[in-house]
Amino acid sequence: MKLALCSPIGLFQGASVLLLCSLIGSEPVQATLDIARSESGAAHTHVLPVFGQQLGFNLPAGWKQAYHEEQAGMFMAEYVPEQEALTQWSALFCVQGFKDMAESISPERFLDAMAQIYKSTCDGEVVYQKLGDTEVDGHEGFKAILGCTAMPNIHNATQVNPKAYASIPQGEIGYYTVVSGNKDLYLLHKSMRGAVFSVDKPPLQADNSQDFISALVPFSLK
Repeated sequence: MKLALCSPIGLFQGASVLLLCSLIGSEPVQATLDIARSESGAAHTHVLPVFGQQLGFNLPAGWKQAYHEEQAGMFMAEYVPEQEALTQWSALFCVQGFKDMAESISPERFLDAMAQIYKSTCDGEVVYQKLGDTEVDGHEGFKAILGCTAMPNIHNATQVNPKAYASIPQGEIGYYTVVSGNKDLYLLHKSMRGAVFSVDKPPLQADNSQDFISALVPFSLK
């Protein structure tokens, strides 16, 4: 179930919106949190018009767009492997845009705020490792690893399943990049879900983060 859209103008509200990509109710999947994924084969360049700029990335072969939404100054597109869905995924790539936010907050501070919000949704321990500054076509950005050792897996009531319930928590961790555009702020992140993990041994760390994100980069912003 999608969360209600918040206004992206304020810092706290904007960070809350970011969680839409990862906090979608999902069925558990039988997967381990490793780097190997179904990303073999040629990737193709994918370009999205997001507000006033063109945001580009490589979409791996075997991935599909599963969701797209634009409203109230926020843009979101989500991608999963072809055999998976937003209700059941082990890997997710999400692109979000926040209109007119580039001048109000830096990419690093935006990720800091998101990490704080993330703590309130995590049943385990939060992993937040800053990877430092980056640049996308002359636009400043910041990248980090953010995850939860045991993310609650809550399922809201639907017409098919009239009772809400919670299943076994899963580990969730991802590689996040925030970029300041000409006027707007952009978030690109790839996440994976699987078995609960230990905070001192996260499956995604600085030393293997480039392998994890390699199929999607380079990013572009024109």
